[in-house]
Amino acid sequence: MPGTQRSLSITTSDRKPPLTLKGYAIRLVLTLAAWLILFGGFTFVVDPYHVSEWSEIPGVNERRTRAHADGYRVAVGHGLIETEASTVLFGSSRSHDGFPDEIADWPGGFENMAMGGTNAFEIANAVALAAENDAIDCAVIGLDLREFGDYPRADATYWITPLAGGSRIQAHIQTSLSLDAFARALQTVIDNVSGGSDTDWESAYAPENSRERFDTELQKRYRSYLGYAYDPQRTAYVFRGIDALLARGVQVRIFIHPIHSRIEEARWRAGIDELDLQMRRDLVHLAAQRHPLPSRASCFPGEALEVWDFAGFPEVAQTGPPSLSGDVINPWYYEPSHYRPALGLAILARMKGEALEPPVAADQFGVRLTPENVEAHWQAVRARRSEWLENDAWAQWVTEQYDRMEAAPPPIEERPRFFLNRDDFNSLERRVSRIEARAAATFGERDPE
Repeated sequence: MPGTQRSLSITTSDRKPPLTLKGYAIRLVLTLAAWLILFGGFTFVVDPYHVSEWSEIPGVNERRTRAHADGYRVAVGHGLIETEASTVLFGSSRSHDGFPDEIADWPGGFENMAMGGTNAFEIANAVALAAENDAIDCAVIGLDLREFGDYPRADATYWITPLAGGSRIQAHIQTSLSLDAFARALQTVIDNVSGGSDTDWESAYAPENSRERFDTELQKRYRSYLGYAYDPQRTAYVFRGIDALLARGVQVRIFIHPIHSRIEEARWRAGIDELDLQMRRDLVHLAAQRHPLPSRASCFPGEALEVWDFAGFPEVAQTGPPSLSGDVINPWYYEPSHYRPALGLAILARMKGEALEPPVAADQFGVRLTPENVEAHWQAVRARRSEWLENDAWAQWVTEQYDRMEAAPPPIEERPRFFLNRDDFNSLERRVSRIEARAAATFGERDPE
């Protein structure tokens, strides 16, 4: 039938040709590219870690409610490149919470570049990155036993930051395409729209919670110290990063954090007080092995590299706990492991040689450590501990708590153990060697006197 044949002919000619394999591939690539642009663009614009100053959108990301969850590694990585402050601070949450973000009257500017939960691996690479910033004249590095334990090398976000090496553009791209960063960005928008926040973090230092933290931290830290293992390689690793600063004439001050006596006692009762001493021995001997030229612009009196100890049962660490109601707080400590900026400022003032009042006067707070005095210093620490146990109003209560733990030990924190490998050392060595070579090539430009 002619009509039928014509109809079939028209239907066949109007049909679109099937997609070829090449066509499918093009569509797939275009779809993936569009998705990546939208995904990455959203994260870049929201900027949950507050890397870019321009990204401040009311109702969207004004409040970076989730930035702290990753220790501010992304912001710190970019900040070390951009900062114009002459003095920068490194360390863990003790440094982050124990010092102001900035100090307005500090000559040349002061900026807090600490990262919560950090360790020797991240700190060494952070100071190496800082050595490439010509504005930085002085570095202050807060350290503690935890930085030298056998913990994972780095937080997941470390690898998408300039801290890990590579260009800033590469770091921006990696952050924009990170699933972790996308999740933070999404939660940031939700929090800004709904008024929510990371309440656990925001209420951690609330006065009404302070006394509970003073009491419950004992078991938490005791458990942690029972399973602690000191890794001396990490001490050497930090100093190799510091070599980059010294090569460029940056003055370096290393200090040991002033934790409260309640928590220092946990180390002694857990049997790791000798490791605490060993850390100090390693720090001062590694410092003594270096003979840098005088700093190009000193922020502190004294030498280019010094090690200070603000721990060891000083009087300020023996102060009483807050009241149960929170109406009376400890003016120096949020809780036994983290001190307030008032004490951080006292640390800086002590290292600058300024006059301070008790309980942070010069004869009560802060000792410069050297290979010649480290053993005598530890004997003084032992004596202060004995005096505290004998005379402090709260020492008996603290002792009873640890006695109970020893009688019925809490379970030790089981976790994988990590050690730095040859690749870690080689990577840092390449970074530092490049900086040392560039510094040597231009060394004649500054007067060593």
